Amino acid sequence: MQEEIICYCGGVAKQQIIEAIQNGAETLQDIREMTSACTIGKCKERNPKKRCCSCEIIKILDEYET
Repeated sequence: MQEEIICYCGGVAKQQIIEAIQNGAETLQDIREMTSACTIGKCKERNPKKRCCSCEIIKILDEYET
């Protein structure tokens, strides 16, 4: 099974974001610091959706909120 990539700029998979949450990440900034997701700024060039991954990361945070 292929990993679901959330941040195409940094090559960060959904599972890496989930692991960061499990290791204490509570905010988008925490995710940025722990995974490098949402830090490069090449979204329009690299993301097939042509948008920033921050919305996707926030959805994951909400989904896995403890």
